[in-house]
Amino acid sequence: MLLLPLLVSVVLSTPPRTTVSDVACKTVEDCWLDADAKPIKRPKKFRGKPVPRGDCGEKLMWLRHRLACEQSVCTVTAIGDRC
Repeated sequence: MLLLPLLVSVVLSTPPRTTVSDVACKTVEDCWLDADAKPIKRPKKFRGKPVPRGDCGEKLMWLRHRLACEQSVCTVTAIGDRC
């Protein structure tokens, strides 16, 4: 019986896995990640380029997060460490 309250407290204290921004978008091509893995408006120098494929080296942030355009705003979902 003691295990259930402990489990509930852990679940309730877990931060949300999806971060919603106030950046408007029509597609994921309008979104980008900043250095802290927060969704931002895609910088001009990256427009027209694909979202980076993550790897276990320099692009680890892109491997751990999925960028999306949901309900007309940029979002990012933490999908964990695959390295």
